[in-house]
Amino acid sequence: MKENESFKEHQMIDNMGRIEIPSLFLKHANIQLFARMQFFNYKNCFVMKQIKSPSSCLKEKVRVNNFVRTIDNLGRIVIPKTLREIHDMNLCEQIGIKLINKSILSYKITNENESLDQIKEAMDFGLNSSSLFKLKGGGILLTDFVLKSLDLEINMQLQFFIKNQDTIVIKKHRYNFSTKGNLSFTGQSRIINKYKHLTIPKKLRDYLNINNGDILEAKIVKDMLVIKKAN
Repeated sequence: MKENESFKEHQMIDNMGRIEIPSLFLKHANIQLFARMQFFNYKNCFVMKQIKSPSSCLKEKVRVNNFVRTIDNLGRIVIPKTLREIHDMNLCEQIGIKLINKSILSYKITNENESLDQIKEAMDFGLNSSSLFKLKGGGILLTDFVLKSLDLEINMQLQFFIKNQDTIVIKKHRYNFSTKGNLSFTGQSRIINKYKHLTIPKKLRDYLNINNGDILEAKIVKDMLVIKKAN
């Protein structure tokens, strides 16, 4: 078997919604049995990536995210029903799986599937641009990826907006700004402190009913950081 072919296989979804992850995939991605895997939806496929969160907050993250599953002792993992429905995958159907870096990509077999090279860069960005944050000290700790992606710096002032009554949108401070569509300016702004911590104004925390210890979903959309309480 050629090297590039060893990282692409077909697997059958069994009658319990599980697929078996090839041992070669597990070995090269350094994934152990009983590892917890996070599922990400991406275009015409979905991606599994091992969770490497500290054990102290792992249970909390798993509890609030329906797209986390555990690899069993035979290397099998259940594909969340929601993802199977989105991608029209049926029980007892063969699907394709690929290994890209340390992520496992699964897709419905068609004649129009993209190549590894076509999806790698976009997929990596999609995985990194969506994160879970734990509200602590009334705010969140911004990652280096978020700072770099939005061109943010320590001591920079940010403005807060509300969208759809359940979402906070954060943007760089501007004296002239537009509130197009359903984006409402709150009149609130805060500065990123030297520890990269950004406080969410108490007025907004109360409005959205978010408290210290809650898990927030954050996503980068163009020049904005979009945050909402995880369900």
